[in-house]
Amino acid sequence: MNTILNAIVRLFIRIFLPGIAKSLKEEGQFDFRDRAAGTEGICPATYIDVEDNGSDVTLICFAGMAALYAAMPKFEFRKCLTDIRSGYNFVWVRDVHRASYDLVPDGSSNGFAFFTKAIGHALATLNSTYNVAIGASGGGAAAFAFSGVLPIHQIIAFNPGFPLDVCSRWEILRKVLLDWKKLLSSPLDYFELVLVVLSARYLWKMTCRRVGRENITDTLESYLRKQPPVRATVFYSAHSLPDAEQTRPLEAIPAIRLKPVDSGRHNCMGELKQRGELGALIHEEIRVGLAECLGQHRGPALQKRG
Repeated sequence: MNTILNAIVRLFIRIFLPGIAKSLKEEGQFDFRDRAAGTEGICPATYIDVEDNGSDVTLICFAGMAALYAAMPKFEFRKCLTDIRSGYNFVWVRDVHRASYDLVPDGSSNGFAFFTKAIGHALATLNSTYNVAIGASGGGAAAFAFSGVLPIHQIIAFNPGFPLDVCSRWEILRKVLLDWKKLLSSPLDYFELVLVVLSARYLWKMTCRRVGRENITDTLESYLRKQPPVRATVFYSAHSLPDAEQTRPLEAIPAIRLKPVDSGRHNCMGELKQRGELGALIHEEIRVGLAECLGQHRGPALQKRG
């Protein structure tokens, strides 16, 4: 993203989404310009952080692509979960290049294999018996993609951003721009979706240019490598055209449960947090997932490793 466009996006988020702007700034993610290869080195702190709380349940939390601002910075996400005293272990993962985890942090290719190895090492170190992948937008897509190659037992995603090219289509952009009803009734929702679609189009083209379209990980194909595939719950914005379109290919997969959220924005995860519902919702999904995994009607209490 060039300097002018970066400034426009930052100004828009400051005006219409001040809470997210503050979070991104405090987390050092409030800059959407492209990073050249080698500018951040290969320091693990730039792309992965592991928090061992001695639990048998680990959450792998994938950050989104930042320009879509759907995935909250990790300290916000941690707070909404620690508020309910979950006690989970956490693996925080971030794509500093916003290239759908297809670039290594130093800017070189084969990022999917790199992140698979890094996350796999973290999970082996934690040695939990139940691993949950979670993310919003591009982070939700990553949760699906990596579940096919890592010991992941459950997925919780919020408006997962795949297929990658859906939001970048001219047809979707036209429909979003011409949605006068939303503009008049919910102008904030309207402008949020416009920015999301424009950003998605930019990120798609940028990723194709830097990675090569033929080298971009096919999220659905990677997810379906495991048979049966990992159980997943997808929360999607019922009144957001791009997100409703992206859920269509998932309707035919029995392992995926689609749950509409009464929202007209892409950032339904942020809305759930604002309502005070996000932490309890995630905790309940994990409880149900554990119960189903163990073939019981009631999920066990979280256990601490001895």
